[in-house]
Amino acid sequence: VIAERTGLTVVSDFRARDVAAGGSGAPLAPWAHRFLFERPDAPVAFLNLGGISNLTYIPPAGRKGLFGFDCGPANLAIDAWVERRTEGAERFDRGGRLAARGRVDEGALDALLRHPFLQLPPPKSTGRESFGAAFLERALAPLRERGAPPEDKLATLTAFSAECVLHAVRNHFPPGPPPAELLVGGGGYQNETLMRRLREGLAPLPVRSSGERGIPPGAVEAVAFALLGWAALRGVPANVPAATGAKREAVLGHITPGDRLPPPGG
Repeated sequence: VIAERTGLTVVSDFRARDVAAGGSGAPLAPWAHRFLFERPDAPVAFLNLGGISNLTYIPPAGRKGLFGFDCGPANLAIDAWVERRTEGAERFDRGGRLAARGRVDEGALDALLRHPFLQLPPPKSTGRESFGAAFLERALAPLRERGAPPEDKLATLTAFSAECVLHAVRNHFPPGPPPAELLVGGGGYQNETLMRRLREGLAPLPVRSSGERGIPPGAVEAVAFALLGWAALRGVPANVPAATGAKREAVLGHITPGDRLPPPGG
């Protein structure tokens, strides 16, 4: 439909080829993250805070070891709670202000941190099937039984999102020199309560916006998939088997020609 209405060539369905190669089809952005954020002198980490949080470890230029994996929910449970609580009037916790009013229930948080997904080693990916509506009901049940105020529920969910990332960094990054910096993108970067807990937990590792490297946090995912489209049109493999579990590298994407294809090498 997009190709027909715009006349432009469209690249879509990036996951299918990775799945055919034995992978999970996610995360797909680590190849692009290396393209965007690699440094010549030191490893770098990139954290995407979308519905799900995912980390990419980027070795110094010319070195092997690129990999990435999903950490757990980032905005998924937070946004679902806010939308339910406000009956759709709000879609997310703007600036993390609602969570900042509450207190984290440490008992409930400890229970959440025993979720089986967190114990799995990479490569791994997740989504609504593990952290959707059913998860939200289970997560909030103990707080509901104790009569916890709404803000405490959201504070606990926000803390869980942060702790999923902290657990991943502490347990799944390779041994050796730590990353020189952690760059953050995605909508969750705007949640100050979430970011505060991450910065405190990751200190002294510098935690910076992807905007400091020229790409606003809200644009990283779009730029990454534009790069995947570029790779598809040029026959460049763009999955990362260490991230998805695929048996081999593969060219990703389904190409729907527009009125004319881009020139070779363009």
